[in-house]
Amino acid sequence: MPYIFIRTGRYCFIPVILLLFASLHLSGQASSGQTVMQLVKSGDEKAAQADYYAASLYYKEALKKDDGNVELNYKFAEASRMFNDYEGAAAAYKKVVDLDKVNKYQLSLFWLAEMLRSSCTCKSDEAIKALRRFKNRYHPKDYYSAKAQQDIEACSWVLDHQKQTDSVKIEHLGKEVNTPNSEFNAMPVYPDKIQYSSLRNISDDKKDGKYLVRIYNQQPNPEKIYMPNGSNADLNIGNGAYTPDTKTLYFTQCEQKNKVANRCDIYVTHYENYKWSDAERLSINDASATNTQPAFGYDNEGKPVLFFASDRTGGEGGLDIWVSKINADHTYGAPVNAGKVINTQGNEITPFYDANDKVLYFSSDWHYGFGGYDIFKTKGAYGQWTNPVNLMQPINTAQNDLYYTGTLDDSRMYLTSNRKGSYFIEAETCCNDIYAYNTGKKVEHKIDTTSVVEVPTVQKDTAVTSNPVVPRDTATIAQAPPRQFVDVQVKKIKQLLPVELYFHNDEPECCNLRDTTALDYKETYEAYSAMHYQYKREFSKGLKGGDKTAAENQIDDLFGKEVDRGFYDLVAFSAQLLDIMKAGNKLEIIVKGYCSPLHLNDYNMKLGYRRVASLRNYFFHYRDGALLPYINSGALILKSESLGKETAPKTVSDKLEDKRNSVYNPAAALERRVEIVSVEVK
Repeated sequence: MPYIFIRTGRYCFIPVILLLFASLHLSGQASSGQTVMQLVKSGDEKAAQADYYAASLYYKEALKKDDGNVELNYKFAEASRMFNDYEGAAAAYKKVVDLDKVNKYQLSLFWLAEMLRSSCTCKSDEAIKALRRFKNRYHPKDYYSAKAQQDIEACSWVLDHQKQTDSVKIEHLGKEVNTPNSEFNAMPVYPDKIQYSSLRNISDDKKDGKYLVRIYNQQPNPEKIYMPNGSNADLNIGNGAYTPDTKTLYFTQCEQKNKVANRCDIYVTHYENYKWSDAERLSINDASATNTQPAFGYDNEGKPVLFFASDRTGGEGGLDIWVSKINADHTYGAPVNAGKVINTQGNEITPFYDANDKVLYFSSDWHYGFGGYDIFKTKGAYGQWTNPVNLMQPINTAQNDLYYTGTLDDSRMYLTSNRKGSYFIEAETCCNDIYAYNTGKKVEHKIDTTSVVEVPTVQKDTAVTSNPVVPRDTATIAQAPPRQFVDVQVKKIKQLLPVELYFHNDEPECCNLRDTTALDYKETYEAYSAMHYQYKREFSKGLKGGDKTAAENQIDDLFGKEVDRGFYDLVAFSAQLLDIMKAGNKLEIIVKGYCSPLHLNDYNMKLGYRRVASLRNYFFHYRDGALLPYINSGALILKSESLGKETAPKTVSDKLEDKRNSVYNPAAALERRVEIVSVEVK
């Protein structure tokens, strides 16, 4: 039932629940008396109905009879993924990869990596290896190739941040709220009680039940289900959000378009004259898109706005966060996309605005995170937002973490997650439960909605920097870390040195005498990485047998152990560098550019500087300009030097007509590089 979160297709990562009651009785039906064809047909029918758990049971039974069937293994993997059985899906995709000798199921490696990431942060290294293999085999420039590259970087980020945990203690709300179905979207409405959404059987028929989303009251409220006046009892009703005075409720109603796709609209009801008004459909809804997860907040002038998630046209991709002004006469301004700092090619969902701290929280499956969806925070308004900050562990996990909300006094925060420890019927990560933690603070004063949020002016190609993560139960102002922390961080970043970054022949921007370039290293790396098979073909051309295999292996080592590894080292280096700069230090970095001996040295000197310039541009653009303020202020000094071809070994060919050795030979390729050679605290 993906309508509550995200649309189907490539974005369908977190269905609310797929374990319908009838599925529990399939083990008897899927008996050994049925043929493989019959079992697969039944599985296909269940998959078409979006009952992926039931489908997986049929496919699993069929695999007992035909374990080596690659198509059947792929169907089982897909069904397991769709009901969030990450570990089961990972094992199944691994089987497909091993069996698929002709690369028919090209996305298997991609999904294998995604399932490894979502299983455990401890599997980040395995995920990186799978993603590298996927990039080497998959050549279309589309969402999957972009997501694979993003996740490689995210895995490197995880390896560097997985031990940085918050001090909060996350509490599972237990059976008073949670069930083996899915519960989500906690709304604090009483001093210590919540309302929440859940997909459950609302009929008395336990065999052929009627499953719909409803808003539930935490007991001891005498009414178990809360139905807004005027809502449609045949639709799914959930994703509620109150205004701070609790006199206005926004919620969604979702209609089922077909067996696997749904569309939602946002409604509002007001408490007036001691009763709730009939629900009204908001004018901001787009009839051709999903409009969901409303959240009341304020803009930088203290005026009320409505945040929500939508996959309407004009966004960055998938579901985006949108904003609409709320006028005094209860009309709404045209929705505005929250912008590229927040929204990405992936999905940004479940916004929540904390008016006390003037912070917008949301979940994303694209920004650097621990796996699945992570919760982030940002400050600002409309197109002026600080860089999103990951709330870190234990708030975020390798699984999906969403619907971050809090009490009016900020004393208690809630979140939704399918992390291990949630209730389940089959796969332990199948379903969402509600969790909470105490912040250790309490805002006594009333929310001030009139003060202006100060948002620094953002220049082109520059992003507002954000503070490091500060636990909500500690200080409100980030203090500079002690000297010992700085020394440890500098020692850690030096262990990565030298960071070696490689280039294709005469790149970036070949055939000119400029000593600078507009490209950044990420762009040149991606273009170079895509040439893996061209190098393999050219370097092994004319060879046979063992010689051909040896040449191809050399190229695999060149790209896997040098080109790719260099870029991942750069990602890790940049993350550590930003942490050090945020601590208030002044650093000097020395970068050297090298060339192969293919051209005259004067030309190669310019080329070396272009290569260094591409790295400088990478630092300028890193995380939407997070390092740029430090560079502009002189706190981060980048020194560069081009050595041309003078250091290249004499054994490396300099003959243009001999491209096999002067261009495609790993010995020549290793000379075309930039090195970060030193980092010193000033």
